[in-house]
Amino acid sequence: MGRLTSAVDALCGATAAARIPVPCATDRLDLRPFREEDIERFSELMADQEATKYIGGVKSLEAAADSVRYMRDAFADRGWGTLAVVQRRDAACIGYCGVRPLLNTPHVELAFALERKSWNCGYATEASQAVLELAFRHLAINSVFATVYPENRASIRVLTKLGMLLEGSIFGAWPRNSALLYRLDRGIAGGSG
Repeated sequence: MGRLTSAVDALCGATAAARIPVPCATDRLDLRPFREEDIERFSELMADQEATKYIGGVKSLEAAADSVRYMRDAFADRGWGTLAVVQRRDAACIGYCGVRPLLNTPHVELAFALERKSWNCGYATEASQAVLELAFRHLAINSVFATVYPENRASIRVLTKLGMLLEGSIFGAWPRNSALLYRLDRGIAGGSG
């Protein structure tokens, strides 16, 4: 029986043409690969118990620095991944947004997190829309998924605004048993391409 090529396998074996061009500018934000100077601000986000309760919990400064370097290096190696979300008005890194492999699946997922003082400003939707447009335009994918815990109503609202539809549920990667699985297909609502 023939083996189906997963989205992640196809992207990881892709040529240099399968790269997301960066930086990407939206009306209020710049999306770019992480830099060393983002560590301090990113560590503040990762030290906030409320801001991290759905993304694996609080991280130490060292763990946050490792995350910044991992996201930076993964993007450099693959040409796609998680980007720093930077407010243009003050050049401050307020979080992350990007597409990355969905753990233990053959799929690509949208992931985002922002510092609390940047919540309810439309930044998550703005950054995610830009990332989805780039992913569908430049990567050989037909769908992007997102996982979210049922009680994370704010992120569910973002996914819904993006046109993502509830696909089902998936085992949670963190201490909870399951998460909701959302999907957006190329050419549907926010799935440009």
